[in-house]
Amino acid sequence: MWHLVADSACDLYQLEGTEGKMDFATIPFSIRIGGKEYVDDENMPVSEMLEANETHDEMAQTACPSPEAWREKFSAPGPVIAFTISGALSGCYNSACLGRDMLLEDEPDKQIIIIDTKATGPEEAMLIWRARDLILAGKSFEEIEKDLNETANRIHTCFALASYHNLIKSGRVGRLIGFIAGHLGFWGIGAGDEKGEIVIRGKARGSKGMVRFLVEEITRVGLAGKQIVISHCQNLKDAEALKAALEAAHAGIQVLIQATRGLDSFYAERSGLIIGY
Repeated sequence: MWHLVADSACDLYQLEGTEGKMDFATIPFSIRIGGKEYVDDENMPVSEMLEANETHDEMAQTACPSPEAWREKFSAPGPVIAFTISGALSGCYNSACLGRDMLLEDEPDKQIIIIDTKATGPEEAMLIWRARDLILAGKSFEEIEKDLNETANRIHTCFALASYHNLIKSGRVGRLIGFIAGHLGFWGIGAGDEKGEIVIRGKARGSKGMVRFLVEEITRVGLAGKQIVISHCQNLKDAEALKAALEAAHAGIQVLIQATRGLDSFYAERSGLIIGY
């Protein structure tokens, strides 16, 4: 039995189509706002967390899963594949590596793959689905590890945020673009670079302008495959508009929409979109 495990930045709660050959689990981040801790599991009240973050002046604190939490998941019998948010944005990848090293001291022959997705949300989900398909195709441990690392370097992430409040306070984007996006009614458009860091591409006024900008950005960069995934933070309307525009621009593609879990909701903030392609 294979075991797939990811941090909660993947935006997935379950994995379908495993045909009994693997299981899937996530390990939650936690977010502390105003003295209250929100655990990013299936019971997290995302709307309450967003409102608390919007009404508290102090910077909220996020915590990634501990090495012990990873070690516990890695200890299940059989090969394991783990997926983490970009190591450039979080200590989660390092935590997973520490958890693996702890287990290997006791089980030196244990097969564990850890994939730094260099992204979050949609791209992380795409890699999980890719791993599932490779396992079902009967690929070897070595073939799967090679394929997943190559795929992680080939696919891309971009995003559109109506607010950069959290990213500014955490020092991940410049204050100027945050001011433009937050105070003048513009969407800020960004992307993840090859190191998994955030790069600002530009700005767009209004939802129609934002959708147009994203379609142009995705077309300019080029599709790595036929699948595009959109994660949205309480903004299904714009996610569906972007899906329609992408399908009109690129024949034969598959566009999937999913809601952000807690961590991606925290950073994307209300109405934000994250796209993997």
